[in-house]
Amino acid sequence: MRAIADALFATEGTRARTAKVASLAEALAGVAERAPDRLPFAARFLTGTLLATDDDRTLGAGGALVFEASCAVSGATPSELGELTGKHGDLGTAVYEAMTARGESGPGLTLAHAEECALTLAESNVRADKLRALTTALEACSPLEARYLVRAVLGEMRVGAKEGIALEAIAKAFGRPIAAVRAAAGLVADVGELARLAHRDELATARVVVGRPIDFMLATPIETARGVDLSLPHSIEDKVDGIRAQAHIGASGARLFARGKGAVTTAFPEIVSALEDASRRGMLEDAILDGEIVVMGKDGRARPFSAIQPRLKKTIPDEALIREYPVSYLVYDILYEGVETLMPLPFLERRARLERWAENAPPPIALHDSRPLVIAADDTKDAVLEREFAAARARGHEGLVLKRLDAPYAAGVRGFAWLKVKKALATLDVVVVAAERGHGKRAGVLSDYTFAIRAGSELATIGKAYSGLTDAEIAAMTTRLTALATAPEKRGWMPVRPEIVLEVGFDGLQRSQRHTSGFALRFPRITRIRDDKTPSEIDTIDTVQALWDTQLASGHREEQRTGVKKKGRKSGYRPDTRKKSKQLRLFDD
Repeated sequence: MRAIADALFATEGTRARTAKVASLAEALAGVAERAPDRLPFAARFLTGTLLATDDDRTLGAGGALVFEASCAVSGATPSELGELTGKHGDLGTAVYEAMTARGESGPGLTLAHAEECALTLAESNVRADKLRALTTALEACSPLEARYLVRAVLGEMRVGAKEGIALEAIAKAFGRPIAAVRAAAGLVADVGELARLAHRDELATARVVVGRPIDFMLATPIETARGVDLSLPHSIEDKVDGIRAQAHIGASGARLFARGKGAVTTAFPEIVSALEDASRRGMLEDAILDGEIVVMGKDGRARPFSAIQPRLKKTIPDEALIREYPVSYLVYDILYEGVETLMPLPFLERRARLERWAENAPPPIALHDSRPLVIAADDTKDAVLEREFAAARARGHEGLVLKRLDAPYAAGVRGFAWLKVKKALATLDVVVVAAERGHGKRAGVLSDYTFAIRAGSELATIGKAYSGLTDAEIAAMTTRLTALATAPEKRGWMPVRPEIVLEVGFDGLQRSQRHTSGFALRFPRITRIRDDKTPSEIDTIDTVQALWDTQLASGHREEQRTGVKKKGRKSGYRPDTRKKSKQLRLFDD
């Protein structure tokens, strides 16, 4: 484990891609030589995961549990560790500093012990057992090993070892062609299994296996058709706002894997039951489907993404939740059937095979609509996409997806065979009222900004953004915001005088219990710093309410139901009746 921690430390300390790859590759090669049976776990650990991608279990170790174990091992009080966490932007580094300052260090964590800890966390439902397992593992750690074990358990490694770098490291560690590693990665998806295959020189044996997720094919985002080649035949589909998921149907039953979330089989039992029913009737055996899980309204339209969030919060939903938020699985591709991998086939052929099966699919499974993209001689591609986009939005969907009919399914690839047309709902001019230090490389700068709109003579918060600015702009903002602080920085956060205006783009609005405006921006990103505007010129709650009303009318959002509101909260703007600090007032005497 020491070599793994050293490699992660070296990777975190450099921005050079080649240096990152070299450090990770050396660690993987060392594990393969000394303990080859631990190689899959080591590869996962290096990328910040502790369980295989096809594992239905979760670690079930939240921030409170990890913080408690960290306090026990580091010797720091909760207050001290909290301050260090705010200072550095992550708990792992805080534990490292606290242990180093107190001279705390265990004999060294082994990979076997780390893997045993992960399995205990995943298998046990008893908090005390989880806490004991994690505390025991941390007690064995050196400060550096503790730093990365804490991050791995929290799923926040943050060393800049993204997937592409991990694949290059595997290729370098075992002397394999990077093209072969990437090809196998699309079929295997789990970095641990990929490392095992590369070590054994068995990348060519990588195959699609029902029950083991495949990397999703991804679409390249565009806002207009300018510069996009649409000369080849394309299909066009509405982009629904749900959970991208693969359905695997095999002899042992059906399983669901969501993009970025792993196995979600138990979360959607009605979909699993329908898939298994189709399998029993011989409609579909040994198959892999690609599609979207959405909550359906009584009118047959997909409800907004906010409607599926209550389902995602429950690993095993109860009957009341299932009735309140009934889901459908909208399928739009088939990747495997029988004993045949369909991914190399053109989309047109895959779609035809999917349609033959889906016409008799049992609910809540449904075929997602796909139609030819037709651009008449007297029309333009921009005009066609504008009309199609407007129609999709009117149907309550978030945009369009264009798919080239001759394209194979390129697992793990974001190319131009698939294009998604999405546009920002609007932009708002807002004022920064608080700033927070970032994480990882941004722990030393104020990169996360809480911002507000006008509500009469007061300011009402509406979101937080941390993307859109360059490193140079963030550095300049840090200097400016530090000078505007109205209270000492605490745990990396500080309030500031409302003087800096930002223009923020976003994909939509949603109700919020967190922000005083009663709303939150969805996917906010800073489009520019508006030094040409004063705080008195920022947008108002009336503007936001009008945007919300437009979303409601179009079906893109829905009002919170009374049954799911938090006690004591009312929707909409609520003035802050507590003692107000000056940074929340727009006009002071």
